[in-house]
Amino acid sequence: MTMYAHRIETTINETGTIQLDTHPFAAGDKVEIIILKQETQPSTSNLSFTQATKAYCGKIKQAPADLSTNPDYLKDFGK
Repeated sequence: MTMYAHRIETTINETGTIQLDTHPFAAGDKVEIIILKQETQPSTSNLSFTQATKAYCGKIKQAPADLSTNPDYLKDFGK
């Protein structure tokens, strides 16, 4: 069985229904419909750096504790 995908974004209307006006399929074609709710992204303008990067905390396992462990970081410092 060959399947052809077509993506449409729409909004549920006030009556709780969805209307699909345009699609590339012909009358009589059998289709499968999967509905996925889109998550709304919070505005990062009101988030602190810590809040915005919380998902990444603890993910890097072999990183240096700070830049001073890299000898090239302090090379020529104070010149």
